[in-house]
This record gives sequence, C-alpha cells and structure tokens, in this order.
Amino acid sequence: MASANPTASIADTNNKEDEVQAHRRGAEEENSSDTPRKRAKKGNKNEAFDPVEKKQLKKYDTWESHARKILRSTNGKLFEDLPPDDMQKEIKYLRRRLTTLKENTSLDPIRIGLLGRTGAGKTSLLNAILGKNLFLPVSGSSVCTSCVVQVITSRADQYEATIHLLTDDDWKEELKNLVEVLSQNGDDEDDDDDDECVKDATEKLHALYGKGAEQKDYEALLKTKLQVSVPSRRIIPIKAQEAEEFSIKLNPYIRVRDEGAGRLWPLIKYVEVTIPGSDFLPEGIIFLNIPGTGDFNSKRDKMWKQSINKCSVIWIVSDIERVEGEKIQAKLLEESIKAFPGGICTDIALVVTKSDKMNLEEYRRYLQRSLMQKQINNEHDAILERNQDVKNKKEKIIKDKLKRKLPPDAEVLQNPKLVYTVSAQEFWASRHLSQDETEIPELRKYLRMIYLKKKQKLVANYVTEVWSVLMLAKNFGSTPQHEDRVFQNSGVQELIKKDVDYLERQLQRCFDEIKQPLCDGVKEARKSYKNTITKLLTRDEGYRGYHRTLKAVCLKEGVYASKSFPRIDFNESFAMPIYDKVNGIFGSIFRIQKATRSSLWSRLEMFKNEVQSKIRQTGEDNHLPNNNRKIEMFIQEANVILKKLENNTVQAKFNIYQSIRESIQHDLKPHYKEASRVKGHGSCEQMKRILRAGIENEVNNQMFEKAKSQMESRFHKLKEEILLNLKEQISIVFNLVFLQQDRVPVHLADIDNACSEIDIYYQLQKDQ
Repeated sequence: MASANPTASIADTNNKEDEVQAHRRGAEEENSSDTPRKRAKKGNKNEAFDPVEKKQLKKYDTWESHARKILRSTNGKLFEDLPPDDMQKEIKYLRRRLTTLKENTSLDPIRIGLLGRTGAGKTSLLNAILGKNLFLPVSGSSVCTSCVVQVITSRADQYEATIHLLTDDDWKEELKNLVEVLSQNGDDEDDDDDDECVKDATEKLHALYGKGAEQKDYEALLKTKLQVSVPSRRIIPIKAQEAEEFSIKLNPYIRVRDEGAGRLWPLIKYVEVTIPGSDFLPEGIIFLNIPGTGDFNSKRDKMWKQSINKCSVIWIVSDIERVEGEKIQAKLLEESIKAFPGGICTDIALVVTKSDKMNLEEYRRYLQRSLMQKQINNEHDAILERNQDVKNKKEKIIKDKLKRKLPPDAEVLQNPKLVYTVSAQEFWASRHLSQDETEIPELRKYLRMIYLKKKQKLVANYVTEVWSVLMLAKNFGSTPQHEDRVFQNSGVQELIKKDVDYLERQLQRCFDEIKQPLCDGVKEARKSYKNTITKLLTRDEGYRGYHRTLKAVCLKEGVYASKSFPRIDFNESFAMPIYDKVNGIFGSIFRIQKATRSSLWSRLEMFKNEVQSKIRQTGEDNHLPNNNRKIEMFIQEANVILKKLENNTVQAKFNIYQSIRESIQHDLKPHYKEASRVKGHGSCEQMKRILRAGIENEVNNQMFEKAKSQMESRFHKLKEEILLNLKEQISIVFNLVFLQQDRVPVHLADIDNACSEIDIYYQLQKDQ
C-alpha cells in the first residue's frame, strides 16, 4: 500500500492564518446552539490523528467551512436575480454551478471493500478497526452475513441503520426460481440434499414461510402468509443510543440462521449502518462488508458486483487456516483485479485473519518435516514466524497475478506490502501478541493516510471552485473592460475550435489502440470456447444433484452465486480470453494515476493545457497583467469542466468494460431459458446438450465478434459525448468570462465582500 507521507506536503501558512481569524466568528456562532454532547463530538472529530495531522485537518476544515459559509451567504441573492425560466445557456450554466457547489460535499467517500467467504473474519476485522468489539455480530458455526453491509462513521450522536428490502416483484422473481431449483424433475436418484443451491433455497423458504415450505409449488407459496412483517415502504429504520442495544436490534436483519422462522434476511437487499465517530478513523471512510462471491437474487448480485467496482481499496479477507489453496480466495482475487480496469480500485491487499491460531507442537513438527533448523520457544514466536512465511508466499502469488493483469508501472505494484496477518481476538485480549503485532493499528494508519491525501486535494478543489463561480457571478453583466475587447477581437475562439478538432483525432487514436487486442481476444475465444464448455459442464466432485445447480445457472442467465463455493459465471468464462487480451490496454486508456501520454486523460489534459496556453498567450500579446482575474476564471472553469468529464468517464468505463460479458449473455439468453425449462428423467444431460448446441450456434453466428463490436460502439459513443460536452461547455465559459456582459441585461446583487473573503482562502490553498 502507498507509503508516501502526506503530512509534510503543506507549506507553513501561519502568517496568512492571521487573516483568516477575522472570519471565524460566524462559523463559531453557527455551532453555538449545539448540545454539549454534539459539541464534544465535533471538537473530537480528529482524535484519530497525531498532532501534525490534526493541524493540517484543522486548516482544511477552516478553508472548507468558510468557503461554504461564503457560498451560502451569496447563493440566495444570486438565485433571486437569475431567472429560473431563462433558456440562455450561460444563465443555466451559472445556476447549475451554484446549485452543485451548495449541495456537494468536498470529500467524496473513500470506500474500503472487505471481500471474503462466510466465516472468514470480515466482521471481526471491521469491529477491531472501528474500535468497537462485538459491535457488528460476528459469524458463528450456523450464522453468516447475508447481504452487503455498508458502515459509515459520522458525527451523529446515536447508532442508526436502514434496512433496504427487495420489492415485491423482485422477491416473486426469486421465489419462482427457488421453487424451480427445488422441483422434483425425474433425476431425483442423483439428488443430494446437501447440494448448495438446495440448502440455500430451503433456508430462504423456511425463514419466510416455515417448515415444509420447500414442498409447496409457486402458486401455493404466493397464497401462504409470510411469517414476518414486511413494511409497505420496504425500508426498516433502526436507532439506538448504545452499541450493544443497537447490535441486538440489527442482528436478525443481517444474519442467516439454519433453524427457525420469522427472519427477514431473504428479503433484504442491503443494509446501511451509521455509527458515531470513531476515535481511530476519520469521517468520510465507508466500509463495505461484501459476503461470499455474489447472490442468487439478481438485485443483490448486481449490488455485490457494483459494490466491488465502487471501492478505491479492496481487502480480500481469508482466515489463516484456509489461506493456502482456497478456491474462493483465488476467485475473489480475480474479481478484485478486474476492478482496476473495470472499476475505480487503485489498491488491493490480502488480509489474513485469525492469525493467532496456533498449535505449537504441530508447528514444530511441520518445521522438522520441512527440514527447517529453527528453534521456536513459545507461541508468540511461532505465530510471528508462521505469519511471515504466509506473507512471503502469498505476496509473491498476488504480485505475479497483478503483473499479468496490470500495466508494469501500476501504482499497486510499487506497494511495499500486499499481505497483512491480523488477529482481532489478540487485538482485544493481547495474550500472545501486542496490539501492534496484530497489525490492526497498521491498517488504521493506512486508512488515515489515504484520507489525508484525498482531503487535501478535494478541499483545495472545492475552494477553487467556489472562488471561480463567485468571480463568474461578479463578472456577469458587468461593464465591458479592456480585456473583453481584447478577447472579442483576438480570434482565440476559432483557435480553440481547431484544438477540439485535433482532440477528436487524438481520442480516435487512443481508442483505436483497443482494436487489435479485441481482434486477438476474439480469435482466442473462438479457439478456446469448446474447452470452456467442457470445463463448465464437468464436475470434479461428481454429478450427484448437479442438475439442480445447472438449472440454477440457467435460471439466472448463466450466473450462480453461492455462499460456500466459487462463483459460476458462464458468460464471463466465455468472455475471459477477450478480457485477458484487452485488460492491459483498457486499464492504460482509462488510467489517471501515472497516466501515460497515450491515455485518455493525458490527451484531455493536453487539450486543456493547449486551450489555457492560448488564453494566456493572448493576454501576454496584448500586455494584460499576468494575474488577470478573467484569465484565471477561464482557466479554473476549464479545470472544472475537465474534472467533471473525468467523473463521467469513470461511469462510462464501467459500462464499456461490462459490454463484452453482457453481449455474450444477451446472445446466450434464449438457450439458458430453453435449458431451464427441461424436466423429467435425464434432464441434466438434456440441459447440457441444449447449452452445447446453443453456444456452438451462437459462436457460428458471430457471438464473439458482436461482443467486440459492442465494446467498440461504446468507445465511439464516449468519444462523441466528450467532444460534444467540451465544445459546448468551453464556449459557454468563454462567453461568461469575456463576452456575456455585452448581451445579457441581467444585473446581479453586489457580492464584492464575499468575493474578497473567498479570495483569502483561494490564495491560501494556492500557496500550500
């Protein structure tokens, strides 16, 4: 993980801070009505940091809070003077910018994803990091987390949770599929009551309808009264003042239990938990406890996938006893690596839990068998020795996989540490290990570090945006000045249009780089699809009950997710040869960190720099001052336009990356549907025949070529959207800064004092 220390990156601004003191009274008065408890929480919100870090955060908070205060004080005045029904693009742009800045927070959440099988120790790890032992109920022998649980720390004074339920239609769709999986279809001599999909379906029906529900058909279950109460809004709020009380209330909603009825967990889509601020972690970090490898329910499975793609950091969690050779762990590593090109992930680590588990005599015998001449005197030394050995082995495996999938200079490959061995139990008890040796404090430190780096960057961006939009408003409808006439007559607008045309050619070259890897991937997919079919339809552990699993796969259009074994995804398996060929270049195209000259973002940056250079050069040629405010306004708004394009491009990237798998799934959908309807003796073999014939037919009908065309088409759409957006937005900003006052009769309120105030903070963040 990143080891750079952001604490030394801010210049000393103590002299300028004197200017800030005059503006602090307003913010202090705003907080004077808080309760003592809330005031205490607000005063301690940075307790997680050391003194140097606290000083930095106090500085950031000052800049942000006053930028917001200044914006609030002017927003009402400006909106009164900006006609809401005016269709002029410039007025609409200014209204949208003011609204967006008022509503947005400066710090986007940093999402940390915890992926792992049932019982891997994700919840215990999360409790330890939060510093709240047994806060979220941990897995036992018969319970496990049933859905994605999102945990946010905040400055609230109580514990809160929102339980989001599936809609009635969503549950009916799943119910129909569960009944199909359990239906008696003629291959019962090959049935296995312990088959995973059978157990999963039975547990869900028992929880909602009681014992014997697995024997009923779909229509009968629709008429059966649920043994749980379902609110009409499909949302359940929970609140409590104390952690223990809250945990008890929350437990029934996020746990799967093998026995008993009256549980809502099969209907739960996801859970949001908000807890009072932690003394160990800053606000703005969101943990996503992501169980298993997906879910049988389509909505929950989609959320499982989306949750991974939203994470900036992914921790694959595996306990020490299963870390060697566990198939689910390997599958989750693959999913996590795909989140680099397909999501926003920039960091990954394997977190090995329960690292205190140790049988000293067995470990000594292991050393003897391995011919290791080491003297181990106690459990403490044995644990540390074994843990280091695990780190060395797993780190090499992970790094090798990352190197095969990512560009050679990817930032994650430079991380000094990719594997952590942690013990939540020892963190609380300290029987054999000190707290530092449990590595929980090290993970906390890492989280604080990435928070500081992001906070510094985003607060600076926010202050700059507030400065820019208020300067735009001040300039709006003002008396023409000398620089306005200069830019009106300079011809710079025509030069900018030429830059857009040049950018179009550059973007096409950028996206053309994916074409050859796509072609190579299609060839590889055509060569390997028959082997893929054989692997997918062959079962190492025998075929007893397999017809149920295969039916579940077909009912879910090629995807089956289980709590206990690796995810099955036929569509992705057929798409994998294409992904293997395109992943490297795809990641390079959308790369923002260490972006190369050929990346999309670098080309947009070059365009922005070229436009800004032309604006500056025009000012120099006409002897305008170097710090001309109108030129600064234009440059800052151009930065905002490019930043928004970056955010939009991230979302487009998700859709482009998924297009190959989605295209294949679309083409195979009729064959999944046909196979899912098969009943009677020999149904398993008949389903296999249908799938083989259907896949063969679609390959002959250019299935892989269609997937390739889908990705190319979405790249083309992205290019057109970028160009259209730039042409329009740059033109609007140019008019607002240099031309608008000649045409718009609108006169805005006097905001000179607000502009003077925000200018102080703008200069502070520029000088950091």
